[in-house]
Amino acid sequence: MTTAQKIRSLRRAADLTQTQLGEILGVQKNAVSKWECGRVTDIPSGKIKAMAELFHVPPSYLIDNDARLPIQRPDLIINDEDVKFALFGGDQPITNEMFEEVKMFASFVKERERAKQEKLK
Repeated sequence: MTTAQKIRSLRRAADLTQTQLGEILGVQKNAVSKWECGRVTDIPSGKIKAMAELFHVPPSYLIDNDARLPIQRPDLIINDEDVKFALFGGDQPITNEMFEEVKMFASFVKERERAKQEKLK
């Protein structure tokens, strides 16, 4: 999805007109129209930031055509207790120290993989 398509989609989802979005951002309706049609691609960073805040999305989502928003479902939020159960089966007590060690190891693995990817570039 392009930046233009994302702006249009988010504006419509927020039930705003181009005029209303322009007023919120301090620009004319025709500026919003040009953004949504893709005729202007160098949108000021302050306006990108303001739209991101307004629509509750990261600025990178708006400017990166390949960026996608994660699906946010409260029933899929994983907390520490879920992770402890998954790792240790729930049949033995897990100390905070043990869990911190698991998180440190996960960070190590993540950093190792990042370093591998950097070497491939």
